[in-house]
This record gives sequence, structure tokens and C-alpha cells, in this order.
Amino acid sequence: MTTKQSFLKNLGIVVLSTGLVACNGADERKAKYMEEGKQLYQAGDYEKALLAYKNVLQIDPKDWETHFQIAEALSKQGKIENAFREYSTVVAGNENHVMARVRVGQLLLLNRAVDDAEKMVGEALAKEPDNVEALVLLAGVQAAKNNSDGAIMTVERALKNSPDDVPATLMMASIKARLDKVDQAITLLKQAIEKKADNVALRSMLAGLYAKNNQIAEAEAMLVEIVKLEPQQLQHYRTLALFQVGTKQIDKAEATLRDAVSKLPENDTAKTFLVDFLLEKRGPEVAIAELLPMIEQKPEAYELKFKLANIQLSKKEVDKAEATMKEVIEQDKLGPSGITARNKLAALYAMTKRGGEAKGLIKEVLDNNPRDAEALTLRGQFALGENKIPDAIADFRSVLVDQPNNIGVLKMLAAAHLRNNEDELARENMEKVVAAAPSDETARLDLVSLHLKAGHQDQAKQQLDALMKANPKSLKGLEAMFKIELSQKHWDKAQDIAKQVQQLADKDATGFYMSGLGYQAEGKLEASTEAFQQALARKPDAIEPLTEMVKSYLVLKQSDKAIGKLQQVIKQQPDHFIAYNLMGGAYLNEQKFAEAKTAYTKASSIKPDWYSPYRNLALIELAQKNKAEAISIYKNGIEKTKGALELVDDLARLYHRDGQHEQVLALYEESYKLHPDSVVAVNNLASYLSDFSSSPDSLERAAKLAEPLLQTNNPNMMDTAAWVAYKQGNYDKAKEIMLKVVERDPQSPISNYHLGMVYYKQNDPVKAREYLQKAVDKKVEFDGLNEAKDVLSKL
Repeated sequence: MTTKQSFLKNLGIVVLSTGLVACNGADERKAKYMEEGKQLYQAGDYEKALLAYKNVLQIDPKDWETHFQIAEALSKQGKIENAFREYSTVVAGNENHVMARVRVGQLLLLNRAVDDAEKMVGEALAKEPDNVEALVLLAGVQAAKNNSDGAIMTVERALKNSPDDVPATLMMASIKARLDKVDQAITLLKQAIEKKADNVALRSMLAGLYAKNNQIAEAEAMLVEIVKLEPQQLQHYRTLALFQVGTKQIDKAEATLRDAVSKLPENDTAKTFLVDFLLEKRGPEVAIAELLPMIEQKPEAYELKFKLANIQLSKKEVDKAEATMKEVIEQDKLGPSGITARNKLAALYAMTKRGGEAKGLIKEVLDNNPRDAEALTLRGQFALGENKIPDAIADFRSVLVDQPNNIGVLKMLAAAHLRNNEDELARENMEKVVAAAPSDETARLDLVSLHLKAGHQDQAKQQLDALMKANPKSLKGLEAMFKIELSQKHWDKAQDIAKQVQQLADKDATGFYMSGLGYQAEGKLEASTEAFQQALARKPDAIEPLTEMVKSYLVLKQSDKAIGKLQQVIKQQPDHFIAYNLMGGAYLNEQKFAEAKTAYTKASSIKPDWYSPYRNLALIELAQKNKAEAISIYKNGIEKTKGALELVDDLARLYHRDGQHEQVLALYEESYKLHPDSVVAVNNLASYLSDFSSSPDSLERAAKLAEPLLQTNNPNMMDTAAWVAYKQGNYDKAKEIMLKVVERDPQSPISNYHLGMVYYKQNDPVKAREYLQKAVDKKVEFDGLNEAKDVLSKL
């Protein structure tokens, strides 16, 4: 061997041995961290256990058992979503990890995803057919599918493999109880407790079955034993106290909660449980009297101070609640409780119309932590209320980065997208809400409405099917299904659903009202009036069936029947202003103007702040060519209703038709003074100022007024802002806005006219002709039609 060969051989040995040492070193560190994590987990220090496990993954990112242990620790911390993700990572990465599949299946079953849970447990049992936890999970799946016989056979297999297994015993007991074999379930649990006397899960289920069997003393005794077994577990005291409250043993419940406070003196939550009990059962004064000494003994107990503030708010003692939260801010500065207090105080200020102070506190919080979810949510709500939709969307999205399943924020984001005319994004967010909270019936119905709005009837039906599967007696779900069938002209199906509602709530008017609507839509008006009558028999003061019944009678040219029914209603309810208003319509249908006026006048005298009777009275005068009298009625109505915008618009149209532009401006000015936050009032004034005011400052004022209209994403209001910019000679800005307007409402003749005029001023004759021609081709009268025709003739 040459010297060179010898050198290379020795070098290879050194490199190899170095690699082995490095490998052994990594393995040793990995084993050390793993053992450390297990010991910390056993000791209940899950946070430190997680750190140790993460150190293992730094060395070996694909150590699937460590991923599994991380999931177990997260589950113990109650971070179920994070645990589910980690378990799922193991399932995806290791096809042989049985327990990861069992855990994923358990969580899926808890979330009612029965078919997915069945798939997981099938994979687990394919690897380990006798795995007891997997067998118990399979039994749970079978029970969820109402296969009780199969579930019992599966649990028997599990108990054969492990006779004393607690989860298997609990599953068997729950199946027997579900089959109304409560005595057998109780016997089974008592036998298990003889072998495992200190098992809390067995005793908890036994207590529940005793209660179900009306064995109150035995149930209470079992709950007392659980408290004795684990006296440091606050939840056991609470469970016992709730049971005692449910069995009307109020004094005993109070004693139990006081015992918890005594045994757990450092546990502030124990104190809040007692205070909550006293608040509900003894009253706010007793609760506060208990709370104040607790706070005095432990001034840094911020949880108790927040409880005090909540009680003060419930008593409408806003100043005291404010002082309590300011005290926390002073004590904790920018600590976690100080931040919480700022957020709570900001919410209080928002509720009491102190927006400036609320925004100041929100800014303090976000300056300290730009990702504070509560502050971002509050700021987003302010933006939404002020029609600053893009700002609201940005804040809500920021919250969801850290809290992707925050149901409340997802709903607010969906609402913001909806107001921004972004229906698809609204739908996406509501789908996330339904996925995260499948039992949220209101959210699912909102999603159904969004699907219907988009014309996605199949998707809407799928959501309703899921809702009805979870709750077959959902009245709101049935109402939504009824509307879909009605829209598709499936008359028989619609009536079947209406009958279901009648059977579920036979004393309620809803099912009969639905039936009436179905017959009305089908053209069976006689049948509709009978159904509406049945609805009113169940709820005599219901407005909708009465209104629709009158409509059916009028279409049938049976005004006398409508009037007769309304007279009956008024006899029973002399102040029924809706009935008087409907009676006016029935008389008007017969051209009986005097009787109609009497009815409308009576309606307005009973409900002077309602715009509808004034509008109807004015229309009668206009029909009889009494314009001056109509104007007088409108003015009176505007005064009595404190500026009802419907009446303002009607009167403005009258003045405008007669070229009385100064009167329109005066009317809109007064309306804006009364409703400065109404975008309708703002739009009316800005639009009219730009077109008809002779004041030299009008355009500048109109532009200032119109700026917030851009935030509404309402095409008509955006059009106003664009037209003001056009009048100011700012054609680029006008064009930018008008393109968005026409995209949202391509059929509007006025918007096409306005965009055409912008292109005309920008010397783009092709585009000008395109849009002006569209406006003229609509054959609709609008302000500017003559100008559009004149410009077209020049192009």
C-alpha cells in the first residue's frame, strides 16, 4: 500500500467515525429530549413538554411519534384544533400509525363527521384488529349510525381483549342507556367502580344515569364522592352545584361553591363561580357584597374586577363600570389585564356613543400590539359602521390570520364583503363559519340565502338537507325549503312543507301563513284566503297574513270581504293602525276616496310617526288633481315623522317636476340636518347641489358631501360622486368611479349617459358614442336625455 493510499484509508476511517459520533450524538440528544418530554407530560406540565418535543423535531422533523406526542399534549391543553392538525400530519406522514388514526377518528366523531370517522377507524383496525381504543371508536360510529346491535358486539370484543377498560365500559353503558336499559347500565358501572374505585369518568357517568333514573340522592352522593376523590378540581364542585340547583337545592349549591372557594383559595375562577351563582339566585347587591371583600384581599385579582364591571353594567351603572376598568388599566398598565381592560372600556365607549374615546383606547392597544384580535375587531366594527368597508375587511382579515375559526369575525367579514358587493367572498366566509360551527343554524341559513342570491339552488338545498338532518324539526330550515320550492313552482312540495310546519307548531300561525303564500303564488286565491284566515285564528294580531289576505281579496275583486274582515279586526283591536291603512287601500280600490281618506287619517292619528298613511293620503289628492293639498299633506307628514325619507323623496319629485329647484334644495338641506348620518340624505343633497344650485361654492360642498358615498359601493351613490367630479372638471376621477359604477349596474341609462359624457370631455368619441347610445336606447326618461341626444348628433 502506498503512502497516499494509506493516508486516504485513514482519512476515510476518521470521516466515518466522525459521522458515527455525530449521528450517535444526535440520537442521544433526541432520546434525551423525548424522555424529558414524556416526564413533563406525565407531570402535567404540557407547555414545557411541548418545548421538549419540538427540540426532537429540530433534530428529526419526520419523527412521527413525536408529532403524535405533541398532538396529545395540545389535546390536554384543550387546543383541539391544533391537536387535530398535528394528528392529521401523522396520518398523512405515517401509514402505520394506528393511534393517530384513532385520535383523528375520535375528533371527527365528536364533530359529527361520522363517515370520515368510520374511514379512519377502518384504517386503524386494518393494522391492529384488536386495538381496544379503535374498537371503542368503531362502536361509537355504529351507535351514531343507529346500529346498536353492531355497537354492542364491537364493545364486547373490546372488553374481551381488556375486561376492565374504562372507555369500553363507558361505551357499553352509554349504548345500554340509549336503549332504555338504564338499570343494566347502572349495574355495569357499579361493577366497574368496585374494581376502579378512584375512576372519576365511571362515577360521572353513573351520577348522570342515576339522575336520568330520578335517583336524586344516589346521583348527588356520587357527585360528592367525585369531589372527595379530586378536591383540587374546580369543575367537580361546579358540576355538583349545578346538579343541586337543578334539583332546587339552592342553599346546598351555595354551600358547595363556598366550599370550593375555601378549598381553592388561590383560584379566582372558583370565586367567580360563586359570584355568578349569587348574582343569579340572590341578586346583584348580594353578589357585589361578596365580591368587594375578595377584591380588597387580592387587589391584583383582575378576573374578579372584570366580573365586578360586568355586574355594574348589568345594573346600568356605567360610571362605576368605567371606574373599575380604569382602575385595572392604572394597576396593570400595558400588561395582559390592562390591555383587556382597555378593550372592554373601548367597547363600553362604543356602546355609549363615545366613539372618539373608544378609538383612542383601541389605538393605545394596537400601538402596543398591532395584532391584538379584540382591538382589531373593534376597529373593524367602527369602520363597518362608518361605511369604510375596505378598512373593516382589512382588520377582520388580520384577526383571522391568528384566529382562522373566529366565528364572530368570519360573520362580520362576510357581512363586509356583502356590503362591498363581493357576494362570492361573503359566501366563502360563511362556508368557513358552517364548517367550523356546523350546528349554527342561523349561519347555515345565511349561507343558504347567499347561494340562492347567486342562483345556486342545488348548493342551497345541500345546506338545507344538512340542517334538516341535524335538526329535522327546524322551523327556520323548513321555511327556507318552502321558499325554494315556491321559487321553483313546485306547488305540491311547498304545501307539503307548510303542512309539516303546521304539524310541528299547530298552535302557531306560521305554517298556515306559508300555505296561504303557496296558494297565492299558484293563483288559488280563494284557498289562500282560507289559509290566511286560519293563520289569523291562531295569531289575531299577525300583520303578514292579514296583509296578504287583503291582497288576495282585492285581486279577486272582493273588496267587500276585505273591508268586512278589516272591520272585524278593528272591532277587536281599535288601535290597529295597519288594519286602518289596509282598509284605506281597499276603499281606494273601489274609488271610494272619502272612505279611504277617513281610514288613512285614522291610521295616521294612531301612528303619527309612520310615513305610509301620509303618502297614501297625498296620492289620493294627486289622483284628484289637488296638488296643493298633496303638498300640504307631505309637509305635515314630514313634520310628524321627523323627516321620513320616503316622504321627502315624494315631495322632492313633485317640486322637481315643476322646476322648483330651490324648494327641492331647501327640502334636502333640512333632511340632511335631520339625518346627517344617512347616506340617502347625503346623496340627495350632493346630487342636487351639483346639478341645480346657483351658489358658486356648491360644487365644492357637493364634492365634500359625496366623498363618503364612495365607501358605500352603491352604484347610484357612487354615480353621484362621479358626476360631482365631472362637474368640477376632474374627468380622470369621474371616469375611474364611473367605470366601477357601470360594472356594477351596466343597464342604468343615467350611468351610461354620465360615462359617455366623461369620454366626450376626454375627446374619446368612440367610447362616448358607445355609452351615450346605450343610455338613449333604453328609451327611459331621465335628466340629461336631451343632452345625450344632442351630443350623439355631433359625434
